[in-house]
Amino acid sequence: MAKVFACGDIVNYQNEDGFVCGYDMQTVINKADYAVCNFEAPVKGYGFPQPKSGACLAQPLNTVSGLKQQGFDLLLLANNHMLDYGKEGLTATLDAANKAGIDTTGAGVDEVAAYKPLVKKFGDIKVGIVNACEAQFGVIDHFEREEKAGYAWINHPKIDITVLALKKECDFILVFAHAGLENYSIPQKEWRVRYKHLCDLGADVVIGAHPHVPQGYENYNNSIIFYSLGNFYFDYDYARSYENHSFAILLDLHKGEPVMFEPVYHITKNKKVRVAERAVDLASLCARLDQGYCKEHDEMSLTAYEQGIRRNLLRSSTKLPLDTTLLGAIKVIVATLLGRRKRVNKPLTQLHYMRNETYYYAARHALELKNKKENWNLHD
Repeated sequence: MAKVFACGDIVNYQNEDGFVCGYDMQTVINKADYAVCNFEAPVKGYGFPQPKSGACLAQPLNTVSGLKQQGFDLLLLANNHMLDYGKEGLTATLDAANKAGIDTTGAGVDEVAAYKPLVKKFGDIKVGIVNACEAQFGVIDHFEREEKAGYAWINHPKIDITVLALKKECDFILVFAHAGLENYSIPQKEWRVRYKHLCDLGADVVIGAHPHVPQGYENYNNSIIFYSLGNFYFDYDYARSYENHSFAILLDLHKGEPVMFEPVYHITKNKKVRVAERAVDLASLCARLDQGYCKEHDEMSLTAYEQGIRRNLLRSSTKLPLDTTLLGAIKVIVATLLGRRKRVNKPLTQLHYMRNETYYYAARHALELKNKKENWNLHD
């Protein structure tokens, strides 16, 4: 038997000692045989902010040792901020983890290291762990980059091959995925299909992160899929006041038996993650994966496209100060004339919105809905 604790995203800015958990949460973590978290950004003080779309994040160096002292055993590094400070930032993070005696997986100085799975033994139980992220800045995919360091891509064939190989030698396979639309409480259809496919290949549990909010879980054949555990501790800039109402999970792995689990609800209070009774309505989140899911998914795709994707693609595709609304266009023109318009690296912005499967899925679904409606109107 083995107990594995798993939680969501960690970005620590305010706790210089690296201690992000209250005593009650630390007690829960230490009862597990192995504890896993998504380490969402490299350590501070190494490398330089990289040209990319979006913020560059970094955490105090002591965050690594602090997490180890609070009971964590593995840092998941396949995420869209791990290369924010280039190879130097990633290497420093790997070195800090090695010094602290904490495992890492999901990113590395080259493709072999980034895609290498982790295999752990707990008594007579062998567990294979895979970590990968959607295609964003820092991904090692099919494009030949000058920078060899990066993270594993969740849709790379190597991930499928790895899961199949691990199935032959491990009793359980855990896949940790970093993907999806941020701040929405349901997953996209395409990620549901992908995660189920990974289960078909042999994954016993798929555990998602990146949306920053909790989403539901579902049983699929003999596997379990947790679409998003939400933030565990996240205090960067605008999120400093967030209580991060969410949940972690405690997996029970018994050889020859289906995986069992219990949720560990938590919130952030006074810069510490604390156990909370029913911090989220998990049953309701799960119900939304079934009842009314298709309608809500349509609405989510349309909103994401109209309020973010379309606007950013338009702004980045021309030198003219354009926006998707008249008022927005006037504001951009006035800001340009006054010299107050924020400079945007347009090719990078275009790449960001074209490379990322999550945005592609949302934009395509929204446009399919719009065209379907338009065709209906033409035939009325």
